[in-house]
Amino acid sequence: MVDRVRYRASWQQSLPLGLILGVIVLTQLSNPLLWEHHRSGLTGLPFEPRVLAMVPLLLVTLELWVLGHYVGVTLTPEAVVVHNLRRRTIPWTDVAEVAVEPVTGGRRVVLYETGGRRTPLRMPSSGFLSPDRRLDDKVATIRGWWLAHGGAARAADTAGEFGAWGHTFGRPPERLGIRPAPSRSVPTVLLLCWLAADAVMAGFAVGPDADHPTLLGRTLGALVALSLLLGAAFLSFGRGVTLTADHLVVRGLRPRTVPWAEIQGIAVERHRGGRRLVILEAGGHRTPLPAPRVGRVLWDSEFEAKVRTLRQWWRTHAEIGTTPAEAAPQPPDQPPLLPYRGPRPWQKGVLVLACVVLGYEVLLSVLVGALFLTFGQ
Repeated sequence: MVDRVRYRASWQQSLPLGLILGVIVLTQLSNPLLWEHHRSGLTGLPFEPRVLAMVPLLLVTLELWVLGHYVGVTLTPEAVVVHNLRRRTIPWTDVAEVAVEPVTGGRRVVLYETGGRRTPLRMPSSGFLSPDRRLDDKVATIRGWWLAHGGAARAADTAGEFGAWGHTFGRPPERLGIRPAPSRSVPTVLLLCWLAADAVMAGFAVGPDADHPTLLGRTLGALVALSLLLGAAFLSFGRGVTLTADHLVVRGLRPRTVPWAEIQGIAVERHRGGRRLVILEAGGHRTPLPAPRVGRVLWDSEFEAKVRTLRQWWRTHAEIGTTPAEAAPQPPDQPPLLPYRGPRPWQKGVLVLACVVLGYEVLLSVLVGALFLTFGQ
């Protein structure tokens, strides 16, 4: 075994963040508010806007260096060194558990210490815009170092004890939430944000004279924009399911709480060209879950792993074994529903194209709206 192992963000993980921050810098440089239009006789950009334009570039460069080359973790025979804004050294004998937990749009590694402290690691991790295909291998390496340098005396090797999604290692958590995947929620959120920005601009353009918008137009535009933004927040964070030791909480337009003992099965069925999960209850009631789901165009690459996690929670907390009620009855003229194999290339292409177009429209609407708010009064 080598003396030291260092994990930090790869260039594939840093590239999307660099592109996003680069677009922000270009937007700042092209902002007409930075240019002194009323100074005649001056050539080039004045000193003040030049300084304002350089500050974001320096901040972006510093942030890319910190996130891409500094944050992470270093494994040594004596301890694990966590590189965050505040560096910490944790002896292996003080680590009680190495877990993989879900975070918004991905997974991350969390160290549980014997004193009760919980330390999430910034890297290695895998997210929507920064995926890491080697995350499981890196987690296995971290856990192997822990077991080899003091962790074996505290816990047995429980790799894969509680499913492939959420908590790959260690004991199951007391509470786990499953929200719609970013590949399903991001396009809808971008569309609603675009409509919200257009509503604000329309509100400031209402009236007989566009230079003097009416109070009613501003109020209606602001209310419509606020409603759309609240809808975007609900689609991203309000819907989903929450798993606890006693029951399953379905969070949607009509929230429901279903005890594990009243669930007879968790079925996967076809739905509008995709598939969804349905809870089969003891009284014959069927409850479709808002997440996880797979659509005709929008998808969730971890659908099958989340299905296994839900069924494992149900079997564990209801104290039952495997039951046959794990597949929804299909019409005789349709082929059996095979496990989901992930998105197809054309689905990824459509999603990327939609996000790029909607993101550009949102950015353009925000810039034009800023001009309305600045010069329209």
